Amino acid sequence: MLIAGVTVGYEFAKLSKMPLILLGLTLTLIWAMPFSTYYIMVFVDPNQNLIITLALFIVAMMVISVVFWLKNLYLVINYPNKKPSNSALNKAVSLFLLLTPMLSLLFIHSFDIDLLILLFIIVWGADTFAYFSGKAFGKNKLAPNLSGGKTIEGVVGGLVGVLLMTGVWMVITENLNWEFLILAFITGIFSVIGDLYESIYKREAGAKDSGNILPGHGGLFDRLDGLLAATPVFMLGIYLLNNI
Repeated sequence: MLIAGVTVGYEFAKLSKMPLILLGLTLTLIWAMPFSTYYIMVFVDPNQNLIITLALFIVAMMVISVVFWLKNLYLVINYPNKKPSNSALNKAVSLFLLLTPMLSLLFIHSFDIDLLILLFIIVWGADTFAYFSGKAFGKNKLAPNLSGGKTIEGVVGGLVGVLLMTGVWMVITENLNWEFLILAFITGIFSVIGDLYESIYKREAGAKDSGNILPGHGGLFDRLDGLLAATPVFMLGIYLLNNI
């Protein structure tokens, strides 16, 4: 996960023309925070108050990340009239909030491996079903200024596929809570936002892919953009489901 985070960070910095020294400082802060927090909560035996404080901190970070992605949705809808700020501070904050959701993956894994599997099912299921639905039925472009290949029909097909796959997951894991379907639907939408948000930076940089680390599939950012956007809203949803 550390290698993946550094790789995605580097690809983002390259697309956004972020100074490498700023990239290094941001990545150091990002990874010092989640791994120290995870180590304390899982391997150390802290008192209950510390656990509660750390848990609330993580939830707060996820709320901030969700707001960040809602802001990005505004950019996606209004591009090219609205674009990300080119300031160094905005790039650093964007990268920070882009990668901190990886902290969620650590805690989802330690909390319930089935939930981590569901998250992957939602994100990659949405992408896969959207691709085939778009090929079969796609007529209306979703965001022609950002991605000529994405269609409204494809996204609808992707979300329907997500609901079907989530239903299968619910039966197999015996988590027969219909609220998982709502969470899956919202998470699937955020995965699309993540994909389109990355497209803004690729358009601005005049690049087809974020990198070439995966021959034939572009960069790691291309593969994980949807996951990075979907993870915070998914974890926040799981937190609410367990505390309502």
